[in-house]
Amino acid sequence: MREYELRVATTADEPALIELFGLVFGEGRSSEEWRWKFVASRDLADGYEPADSMVAVTTDGAIVAHAGVVTLPGYFKGASIPFVQVCDVMVHPKHRGGIGKGNLFTALLRTLLSRVAERLPTAFAYGFPGRGPYLVGERARVYELIEVAAKIEIPAKRSWAASWRVVDLSWDDRRLDAVWDRLKEAIGLGLVRNGAYLRWRYASSPTSRYRLVGLVRFGRLNGWAVVCSAGGEWRVVDILALPSQLWNSMRAVAAYLERRSGASELWGWLPGAWRERLHLTGVETPVMATAMCWRGPIPAEVAREHLYYTMGDVDIF
Repeated sequence: MREYELRVATTADEPALIELFGLVFGEGRSSEEWRWKFVASRDLADGYEPADSMVAVTTDGAIVAHAGVVTLPGYFKGASIPFVQVCDVMVHPKHRGGIGKGNLFTALLRTLLSRVAERLPTAFAYGFPGRGPYLVGERARVYELIEVAAKIEIPAKRSWAASWRVVDLSWDDRRLDAVWDRLKEAIGLGLVRNGAYLRWRYASSPTSRYRLVGLVRFGRLNGWAVVCSAGGEWRVVDILALPSQLWNSMRAVAAYLERRSGASELWGWLPGAWRERLHLTGVETPVMATAMCWRGPIPAEVAREHLYYTMGDVDIF
């Protein structure tokens, strides 16, 4: 069995990790994006010390594996809890394989999740791997499936949206926090989607440009949506509205984009439990919504019933 040191990732590791990312995933990542994701996100910590990403280092000092974490404020049944998203898990091709303690992926993830459980015992740890990485994590008994993420098509029908007004919003709009405070009780388990989160996740993103729109009904801001266009396809990347108004809100956004940009179709994500309540069908994606089951306090079956997530929970959109 090879010997590795499993330790906390540091800022000095950044060049080696960016190089490893390109080798494992076959695409580049800039230093700006790395720092936005793993450094700037730490400023959102709400009364807790964020979890640390971890790396595996060989005896000659080479970084050959990484398990990243982004820690954000979350909400669960009326209480504030940390959300720890496990992401950018990568192992150098020459250091994969092995069984039991000899499997570097297993050792790294279990060490990471044990540290999260000790530092943040109430945290919900989750992630959105592809099917292949998910199966590796399932065999290692660190991943448990919540569901396969599915997208829904949102039709653009101008005639429908008469009672709604969709308006452009500033990322600094003071009402964003008020909207979250009013609607958070409707989110059983989810990220705190307040103004600070929106400004970090979307306004300061170094990779994509997003538009924030408000959902106004009877003169009151009842919710918001984040939209973007990629590859000729418009997406509702994130949305916050009352469950009873969610589908109508999405259709109002579709009508707005059809009128403003000529978008003939709009796609978004909703969790299975929410689609069920709204009698919507979805098209499966290659993304697996996953609970980290190694020493996690919130099991997958609870997350399956209560977790609210959107495309924006995944950094690839």
